[in-house]
Amino acid sequence: MRKTWAPLFVLFVSVAVVATFGCGGEAPPAEPEAEAAPPVETAADTSVNDRFAGAWSLTRIERRDAGGELLGEPTTDRLGYLMYDASGHMGVTLMQPDRQPYAGDTPTAEEALDRLGTYTSYFGTFSVNEAEGYVTHHLLGSVSPSGAGSDYQRFYTFGDDTLTLQPPPNDRGERSFITWTRLPDLPESELTDTHRRLFGVYSVESVERRTRDGEEVPVNQYEVAYILYAPSGHMSVHLMRPGRTPYAGDRPTPEEALMATETYGSYFGPFSVNEEERYLVHHRIGSENPNADGSDAQRFFELTDTHLVLMPPPGADDEGRPVQSRLTWRRISDGMPPTR
Repeated sequence: MRKTWAPLFVLFVSVAVVATFGCGGEAPPAEPEAEAAPPVETAADTSVNDRFAGAWSLTRIERRDAGGELLGEPTTDRLGYLMYDASGHMGVTLMQPDRQPYAGDTPTAEEALDRLGTYTSYFGTFSVNEAEGYVTHHLLGSVSPSGAGSDYQRFYTFGDDTLTLQPPPNDRGERSFITWTRLPDLPESELTDTHRRLFGVYSVESVERRTRDGEEVPVNQYEVAYILYAPSGHMSVHLMRPGRTPYAGDRPTPEEALMATETYGSYFGPFSVNEEERYLVHHRIGSENPNADGSDAQRFFELTDTHLVLMPPPGADDEGRPVQSRLTWRRISDGMPPTR
């Protein structure tokens, strides 16, 4: 069976994509961009945002025709988080289960094309039109270079502990219904001082690498990146390099898929805190890099009211010298995001 390109972000356009994964068929039409006003800082906005705030786990995807009839069996095996912060920042990560790792440490162009269709990640800000019942995701970055800068409109419905998002219908009037279940906050008995100070959203400021004697090692910087820590004890990270260009066509070539993979990093999962030794562990349920699925990432940390510094275990530079990386993040969740 020929594999058809169907990036997972299309799930948020039309769950017709569920039928495309792993089999032949036409990809659903592209989603029209929503015309939405930029976020405005008001007390009402903050109250509305509080309803969305927190971490949500994907539980169900349905596709229905123009008359409301269910089309095919609902999809219930996708893994993913949707995270909103009351400040107006958000991030989403979503993947298929049982993804195949790369044969080596880095993918070939064909492997990149194959795996890119199994993972979705984007991040940015969001605004809510409560009167008309929709939320708009304003994308700062996306695993798909063609997605950055887009606005995705989602009509929403809240249940007791669920949030159902509904993208605009496709040309045939078919609609997607993506249901997320709220992940409960950690109990007070499990919270450390670091937990309480850490929860929120951070934007990358700089990356540096130094040898043990303090010599600076050149390192590529990120154009924009978010890391989100939710009160439920879950996290997601989104890292985007500069200089990315949209795909030339509707679907990427193998070379374009490799470029997208090499210039965007993302993973998600629970996190834990070791107060005594001052490190975090990111328990990666899923990652843009399938070789990292199910692995742990240890990060020593420094935390202030305004900044978070994360330091992975020392690595080595091209000359084999031990080097320490430091990623400095600025806290951005203590106020509304800037208007667009």
